[in-house]
Amino acid sequence: MKTIVIGAGAIGLSSAYYLRKAGTEVVVVDESEPGSKASAHNAGWVVPSMSVPVPAPGMMPQALKWMTRRDSPLYVTPSLNPRFLGFMAEMLRNCTTGRFEAGLKVLAHLSRDTLQLFDDMAADGVVFESHSDPLTMLYTNAENLQKHAVELKAMEAHIPGFKWRTIPGNDLAKEVPHVRDGLAGGLQTFGDRSLDPASLTRGLTAACKRGGVEFRIGTAAKLRTAVDGSVEVAIGDEVLRADKIVVAAGVWTNKILAGIGDRVSLMSGKGYGYDLPLDADGPRYPLYLAEAKVAITPLSTKVRIAGTMGFGGINEGISRVRAEGLLTSLPKYFNTWPAITTKPRPQPWTGLRPMTPDGLPIIGTSRKRSNILIATGHAMLGVSLAPPTGKLIAEMATGDPASRHLSSLSATRFML
Repeated sequence: MKTIVIGAGAIGLSSAYYLRKAGTEVVVVDESEPGSKASAHNAGWVVPSMSVPVPAPGMMPQALKWMTRRDSPLYVTPSLNPRFLGFMAEMLRNCTTGRFEAGLKVLAHLSRDTLQLFDDMAADGVVFESHSDPLTMLYTNAENLQKHAVELKAMEAHIPGFKWRTIPGNDLAKEVPHVRDGLAGGLQTFGDRSLDPASLTRGLTAACKRGGVEFRIGTAAKLRTAVDGSVEVAIGDEVLRADKIVVAAGVWTNKILAGIGDRVSLMSGKGYGYDLPLDADGPRYPLYLAEAKVAITPLSTKVRIAGTMGFGGINEGISRVRAEGLLTSLPKYFNTWPAITTKPRPQPWTGLRPMTPDGLPIIGTSRKRSNILIATGHAMLGVSLAPPTGKLIAEMATGDPASRHLSSLSATRFML
């Protein structure tokens, strides 16, 4: 059996890894270098505790309030495109307590084995930088802290070994260097992890190559219908055929599917970030600045800051004002860190996250072709959910009866 995987990000590489372990001949195709897009430009968190849908009660009204702020952490770029309006209307319908809680259960189920799968990858020789320090979330608003505590309690019931605790505001200084006085408090989770996402995609690429996976990098892939009615993958002037085709192209998934007249409900969510130098006054463990929606990840050679969510079209351009909103939010939580006084200022990066209207990934069969599997829409959980998604794709491709396919992840669940 032969499988072509279109997309060499964390999801595509994980799919290729598990497909090869299942005995499938695998070819990975991507126009860009493996892991060079959003899979490298993210916070690097493996967070079962934060595996919740983006659409949440109160999210859209908050986005509307922030629309006039050029540095806001959540924003929507207005458009009269009917597909954009339909997507946003569907997302608004999912911003209810009932749908949020239902989505949380689905993501908790998908997340429950991810830590073990990362351990299994490492034991199998996949080399990547990983840390198991607790994650501390800082809050300026007590009501927000209490709302998330309710979510954590729900997650605790679904994820084996997951634990968490509340940290009173007066005790935060014992946990976080140079934290400001007057914060409402914090939540600390045990069982989450952080990693260098670029090292993960490098490690997966190397492991796939050792296992015999073929890589065709540098030329865009196109799906098209052959004369005999089957689907083929065109790479420049070359044509590839396979028993199964996996489309794991992130925000570019619909560009690939257009070749066979298919599409999924997907939108780009732009995130920004910085890689800052290690600092003796900086954080030692991962932090989340809740109201600012900023993730801070100390790694072996840098401290990564990531955040923002901008709904709009596929645009990899960088808005410095939007990116610097991450830096200007830090003094609300810290007294002296970071000390960014050197010039030039650190250079921001951006990553485009594939978003769905209900905040759940799409993992399933194309509505047009039964031999095409789609894996996208992971929002901010692409790294966190890469192993379980790859394993699930391999199970679907090989017809493994143990497949835990969920109808709530189906590519056909949205009306288009």
